[in-house]
Amino acid sequence: MGQGKKPEVEEKKRPRGPSFRKEFLLFLVLFFFIWLLSYFLTRRLPGAVDASQIVVAREVAWFLDLLGYRHAIDGSILTFFTAHGGQRMSIIPECTGLYTTIIYVAIVGAFPARAREKAVGLLVGVPAIHALNLARMVFISLVLFHRPDLFAFFHGYLWQVGFVIFMLLLVILWMWKIVKPRTAG
Repeated sequence: MGQGKKPEVEEKKRPRGPSFRKEFLLFLVLFFFIWLLSYFLTRRLPGAVDASQIVVAREVAWFLDLLGYRHAIDGSILTFFTAHGGQRMSIIPECTGLYTTIIYVAIVGAFPARAREKAVGLLVGVPAIHALNLARMVFISLVLFHRPDLFAFFHGYLWQVGFVIFMLLLVILWMWKIVKPRTAG
């Protein structure tokens, strides 16, 4: 080693295929493309967004009927008849779970997985997000009915954070259970 020889060090073999940076950059580009396309579609099709508001309001009303709560529904506005007076709750586009679903679809669509794996992710994830959103809306309706003073906390903080965590756990579960690693070829 003292006479100009380089030390014999085994060279690390780099895995074949695109580097992590390239894959991550591609993921980000695809994610933002799918997200923007989906978002702009909601702006170009306001009737679909309005219809989703009415659907969610009707679903919430159906569950409230099932639970025996008195209310009235007018389009996407629910009015509750409580012991402390009437309370109104308007289902706005953000209450439909649509924007969380768009983010989920963009993540699954951009992730480097096979088409079948993406289809499974969407077929399981989108209804799961809708179901949790419906549970969220029914829950905050009950909070509004019984404890309107706690509505802002449950609606604006607890459920917002919980909903995002649920969506991310859904993505992680999909990646862990459904997506199979690709072999370098």
